[in-house]
Amino acid sequence: MTESKEQKQAIKRSNVRWLLVALMFIAITFNYADREIWVLTEPAFSVSFGWSKSGAPLSHYALMNISLILFIWSLAYAIFNFPGGWITDKLGIRKAMATFFGLWSAFTALTASTFNFISMAVVRGLMGASEGPVWPINSKVSKNWASIRDPSKAFTWAGSGQALGPIIGLAGGAALYALWGWRGVFLFFGILGILLAIAWYALSRDKPEEHPWVNKAELDYIREGKAMATEPTLRSSDTWKIALRIVFTTQAGIGVLLTFISFGYILYTFLYWLPPLMYGEFAHSVTASGYYSAAIDMALFIGFIASGPFNDWLVARYGKVMGRRLGSIVPMSLMIAAVALSYFTGTAHELLPTALLLATAAGLMNLTVGSYAVNGFDIAPPGVTATVYGIYNGILNLMGAFNSIIIGYLFIKYGPFVGFTSAVFFMVLFLAGYLVFIRESTWKRAVDYGYKLVQTAINRA
Repeated sequence: MTESKEQKQAIKRSNVRWLLVALMFIAITFNYADREIWVLTEPAFSVSFGWSKSGAPLSHYALMNISLILFIWSLAYAIFNFPGGWITDKLGIRKAMATFFGLWSAFTALTASTFNFISMAVVRGLMGASEGPVWPINSKVSKNWASIRDPSKAFTWAGSGQALGPIIGLAGGAALYALWGWRGVFLFFGILGILLAIAWYALSRDKPEEHPWVNKAELDYIREGKAMATEPTLRSSDTWKIALRIVFTTQAGIGVLLTFISFGYILYTFLYWLPPLMYGEFAHSVTASGYYSAAIDMALFIGFIASGPFNDWLVARYGKVMGRRLGSIVPMSLMIAAVALSYFTGTAHELLPTALLLATAAGLMNLTVGSYAVNGFDIAPPGVTATVYGIYNGILNLMGAFNSIIIGYLFIKYGPFVGFTSAVFFMVLFLAGYLVFIRESTWKRAVDYGYKLVQTAINRA
């Protein structure tokens, strides 16, 4: 007697949810590679635009212009997280990612056509706005497609593109720069990104039940244990009201907000200022600083990959709130020590111990992502996930925007290592946000409140 198709499906569960995670990983990888090639090529286009001299450290004039453009990019990116999350909740992940991936890739390619401060600032500002929704989209992919057993793995394995992207951008960009110059680097990454945006649209779907490759066994597995089997459609006014109340009126929501604010400064210190630190202090070469920075950034990738399983294991062992507290507090405390020590080795111009300490710090930083960042969408009920995460990530990136101004000033006034290690203050703030505001009782109240608001909105509609 042969088994029916339904019986075979019940025996073997499909794994399309991991395809969505893989596609999201590719998108985020290119999102960060496209940013990092700009940081890598700063000395080259500074010479091309007449801001600095060839073979010399970046001039103060070049650093000022670079800081301003970074601020413009970061501000556009941060601001567009807010509408970007809401647009994602309305359009769905399929259309939203295809649109924005295509747009930021087009502006990456157009960067090759810039010729002065104004043209560069305009193109990079538009690119930043286009990149804004990427993390709200990832939060919605994790909410819609992950089971309750592995939200941290889904979010962080997709999000580990944040760490691999800089490695590809720095190492690949350095190799392409040697072949084609700085303009060729932007053209290559931009055109490839447009092709990948088309692939995203062809292979992704908004919800598991809409994908033709998802069988019943996988759909049941994804839905198991969730308070709502599928995502409700809410009015725009309700979406915004619920999201703002969760973020700003609940104690746990405010604690999550503090962790995002402080992490924004810490993250952008590594993303923006590691290559200039390597270039100015240890290797006065675009190619060499790219390879040094890529080697350190490998630890970012390792930390991200480990973060999901590490935090899902902690949650399974200690419960959601305590597990995630441990997953953030322990790595961040160790990171403070590593970055503080790098100040002393760096000012002594000891490259190897400085690189090892910064690599350790980078890995520890990303080990927290499966805790603090997952809280950013886990606290939100279905229907407002991307909007809530867009608010959190928008504020994180507003801090990143001001990071470019603050550290640019510190680099010029006090030197690279004072600027870089200023992130320690925000590491302490990160710990305070977790220790003071996020506890079992405050988390439960915030989650219950969010579901109650969504159910009220559904009943009213």
